[in-house]
Amino acid sequence: MKKRTLLWLVLTLVVFGGGAWLAQETNLFLSPRAKQLAYLKEHEEEIVKFVKSKNSKIESVQIAWDETKWEKVGNGTPQGGGEIVNVYGGFNHIESSSWDVTFDIENDKIIPNSMALANYLRMGGRIFD
Repeated sequence: MKKRTLLWLVLTLVVFGGGAWLAQETNLFLSPRAKQLAYLKEHEEEIVKFVKSKNSKIESVQIAWDETKWEKVGNGTPQGGGEIVNVYGGFNHIESSSWDVTFDIENDKIIPNSMALANYLRMGGRIFD
């Protein structure tokens, strides 16, 4: 009887422990947007390098993760042009500076090589050159 109880206990721990581990590893309980934001944060350094590459005067890049926005884009057709996510921030620790990088989304996943500067680098509302 004790062997049977021990066997059930071990089996239960393996099933529930393995399930909890799998859920954690695959972010099973996160929304698609939360997964996308986590992905972007994991690739923060690539975003920073990309923004720095747009102007040699940029020494540092700050990302405003709380301003990240998801949008549907149109292309004049009923199905539309798809979805994008915009990441915003500033540079050189200048409060009035701004940039906006956009990524395409397909099948709820960020397309890494779609990163593009959506607007000009700005400082005080003017184009930074």
